[in-house]
Amino acid sequence: MKSKKLIFLTVLTLMFIIMGCSVSNLSIETANVGEVQNESRTIEREDASDADVAEVRVDIKMGAGELNIDGGAASLLEADFTYNVAEWEPQIKYNVEDERGRLTIRQPNTDQLSLRGDIRYEWDLAFDEDIPLDIRIEYGAGSGDLNLGDLNVTQLDVKLGAGDMNVDLNGNASLTRLELDMGAGDLTVDLTGDWTEDVDVDLQGGLGKTTLLLPEDIGVRVNVTKAIGDVDASGLYDRGDYYANKAYGDGDSGAGDGGAGDGPTIEISIQAGVGQIDLEIVE
Repeated sequence: MKSKKLIFLTVLTLMFIIMGCSVSNLSIETANVGEVQNESRTIEREDASDADVAEVRVDIKMGAGELNIDGGAASLLEADFTYNVAEWEPQIKYNVEDERGRLTIRQPNTDQLSLRGDIRYEWDLAFDEDIPLDIRIEYGAGSGDLNLGDLNVTQLDVKLGAGDMNVDLNGNASLTRLELDMGAGDLTVDLTGDWTEDVDVDLQGGLGKTTLLLPEDIGVRVNVTKAIGDVDASGLYDRGDYYANKAYGDGDSGAGDGGAGDGPTIEISIQAGVGQIDLEIVE
């Protein structure tokens, strides 16, 4: 685990250099490692107001570490934090305005990343499965496991600098918009399940490998703009200017001029980077 963290952060630093970004704030020496702290926090749905909350926007900002998200919470948020850098104690802010909640969970001093292998920084976040959530994640480096299938996520925006992340949306019936911006590392996104609404997916590929698991029985259309990277769409039909699965269109063979049909459709737009993108149909 320590060696993987070192690799992720090293790659992230190299990415900033390649992209011409300043690395003057990235620090190897400033992290003061101390005793391991375990902290639990609970946020109620109406913590900041007596008004009913129709939806909550969740902003998650982590510089480097391990991020796990799941359902099963009795409150809006039940969080467990483990860390051994006192200056990185997670900050949580929640308020409600016009029946819309705003929850921010952030790592302070995110511009002071450290390559030290003895650092522990882990977030385990559980959310209420009934509350509509608009989730935005900015994640510098590390590993993530986002089990969102049982949650009521309406929109999801993930920006990943470097690391490995699994995003499981199988079972979610509320999502309408998904944006993924990859840096370096491996990303797997499970989009299978019984979708009831159209879903728009925008993927910006990076340096690693991205795998999209796609449903067989719900229409899928994929538009790809290639850069240096490679896209494997062997499980889909090539219709000239886009790819589609068997359920998208007007014929069992997948031939013809296509069409979205009457059911829900997953529309995917991919800007391939320099890595590998695999599109897999799951039966």
